[in-house]
Amino acid sequence: MRRTLCAIRLFNALFAHTRQKTRPTSDDGSMKRTARTQNRLIQFLTSLPFHKSRRMRAAIYGELVVVIYALLIGAVLPQRYSFSVGQVSQSTIVAPTDAVDTYATQQARIAAAQQVSPRYDVNPAIEQSAVSILERLFVTTQTVLSDKSLTMAERLLTLKASAPPGVDGSVLTTLLQATPLEFNELSGDSIRIVQTVLGGPFSASDMKNAAMMIDQQLVTLDVNIKDRLAIAKLLLAVVKPNLVYDPVLTQQARLNAERNVPDVWINRGDVILRRGQLVTPATLSQMKDLKMLKNEPDYAMEAGYLLFVLLLVIAIGIFIQMRRGRIAKDNLHLLLYALLLTLLIVLIRVSKTAVNAGFAPSLVDAVPFAMGSMMISLFFGTSLALLSSLLVALLASSAYGFAFAPFFVALMGSLGATMATSRVQNRGVFMRAGFLAAGINFAAIGIMHLLIPSSTSIRGVSYDLLYGVVGGLLSGIFSIGLMPYLETIFRVTTHIGLLELANPNHPLLRRLLLEAPGTYHHSLIVGNLAESAAEAIGADALICRVGAYFHDVGKMRRPAFFIENQIGGDNPHDKVAASLSYLIVTSHVSDGLAMLNEYRLPEPVTAICAQHHGTTVLWYFYNKAVEEDKHAQPDIDQFRYPGPKPQSREAAIVMICDAVEAAVRSMQKPTPPRIEAMIRKIIKDRLQDGQLDQCDITLRDLDKMTAAFMRTLQGVYHERIEYPDPEKLLAQKNR
Repeated sequence: MRRTLCAIRLFNALFAHTRQKTRPTSDDGSMKRTARTQNRLIQFLTSLPFHKSRRMRAAIYGELVVVIYALLIGAVLPQRYSFSVGQVSQSTIVAPTDAVDTYATQQARIAAAQQVSPRYDVNPAIEQSAVSILERLFVTTQTVLSDKSLTMAERLLTLKASAPPGVDGSVLTTLLQATPLEFNELSGDSIRIVQTVLGGPFSASDMKNAAMMIDQQLVTLDVNIKDRLAIAKLLLAVVKPNLVYDPVLTQQARLNAERNVPDVWINRGDVILRRGQLVTPATLSQMKDLKMLKNEPDYAMEAGYLLFVLLLVIAIGIFIQMRRGRIAKDNLHLLLYALLLTLLIVLIRVSKTAVNAGFAPSLVDAVPFAMGSMMISLFFGTSLALLSSLLVALLASSAYGFAFAPFFVALMGSLGATMATSRVQNRGVFMRAGFLAAGINFAAIGIMHLLIPSSTSIRGVSYDLLYGVVGGLLSGIFSIGLMPYLETIFRVTTHIGLLELANPNHPLLRRLLLEAPGTYHHSLIVGNLAESAAEAIGADALICRVGAYFHDVGKMRRPAFFIENQIGGDNPHDKVAASLSYLIVTSHVSDGLAMLNEYRLPEPVTAICAQHHGTTVLWYFYNKAVEEDKHAQPDIDQFRYPGPKPQSREAAIVMICDAVEAAVRSMQKPTPPRIEAMIRKIIKDRLQDGQLDQCDITLRDLDKMTAAFMRTLQGVYHERIEYPDPEKLLAQKNR
């Protein structure tokens, strides 16, 4: 990896002085040396195992996850502060998200628990004790009454020893003077009333009303006033509160009260601390709840965001591998894609840092998100650009608290720019895409202000709209500036680069015109044929046309040995052996590859040059070899092109077009039926020879190509009238 990055830096430095893809002139030695050095670097980069290594591909994805996480985690997490109670805040702090206010919730729960009255439980021992005292008194009374030897004073003294405290002598005298019937009623009623009063909860506050409660019970009894007063005094002496404080029930009740108190929330946007305000325990607790203190790491959010980024990158990686494009085959292209994403992430982080420093949050709308979509669309296709637009919009939203407005604006502008760059004709497409992105940003920001009302003033809304327009325009400007350098450093072929190569003023094409004019015109016709065939089957027509222009440049080394450049005179192949002719003719492929590498043409063009003959047989020279040596049959495989066979539909199209143009040009009377028969024969021969086995071209594609060839060739080789010779007409007239 380190060797690759060093080579890329050196390669970029060599291109710092010139961006023109022209051949170094013969009178400039320094430019020659620069070109040779660049070619060596290109060969070095393309030969590194870096390009195909699966480990390196996994490392790029892993590094992309790490870079995105490292750049944005600081923006996703709330800004951290170091405060203590009593300190004065130097800025106004607003809650970046929702959170439970622990301090306020705890205070509310404490207040609710304090409002819960103590809980008491009925103690049955109080009732049992009161009943036991009464029963003991009544038993003692009966015992005293049964002893006839005791005087009244002795009886009172004995009875007083068994009586409950507080019972005066009048009550005891009433018990001793009662008849047996009255005594039984008095004792039974007393015990029953005690059981009634103490059978349920009887608190200390109830004790104040004990006389009234007992009197209410006595009213219902058929007893005289004297006995009623005695019973009342006796019961008041034994009745006591039967409720005992229960700490367990009290605690349970208070816990239930605390649980019923809802959480107090800090809402996003609430002002936690104003500038110049003292830090209190409550505000410090709120900042702790919001994870805004430096000594309070939020491990859950950090882990969640890591998984969020990891999932997004995995989704992108799966999509790339399933599409099986050139980015899935060359790690250098994947590295370019990762760098483009990293550039956008850096811009998001810079905008968030500026917002934290005091700029308006709408500054994110000025980030040129559409720039990434434009370049990804041109480098790797529209589908990957669309998915990448969604990825970047999600990351932008995450940096701003996962808000919807940044996501919507970034996504809409990027999608518009992607659609604008789906068909490229010139570099002006960047400015058109930039203006389109600016317009979409303007509309998207306006929609967000209508859907999400805010206190923003008209001036603030105007600034927001201006930011969106600036973001779209910057996307076009940055794309124009960065595109040539990225094309050169990473050797990525775009339609813009191909359009530049198709210019007839390209130095190699001008050389071809001057040194091999027949081959030049042959290449132009092949280019027209290839472009029409590619459009018919949905292949890349521009690659076909440019590849056809350059596929035979190797013939410039020995132009006279190729029939299209032989204008009269002898055929030099008549003077050499068939084997030597074979070497001369087949060498135009390797010679062409050397020239294309010298002029730094992209890989799709060099691939077409290498594959446009596949492993076909040079039948003319094979038959000539058979005639030269009739005693030994030469091996037919020794007269095949070295290959490889076409690996893409574009290479297969150029192969067939090359053969069709040469065959039709050699026909004496190229009528439409004869041309069509010749085309179908050439295609049949290529199929039977297995030349189209390694490319994804179908029989239906070949049939469509035949119709496209007919339309183009009928315009080139149409029948012409024979114009009379003016001199002959003049001679006939003079006769």
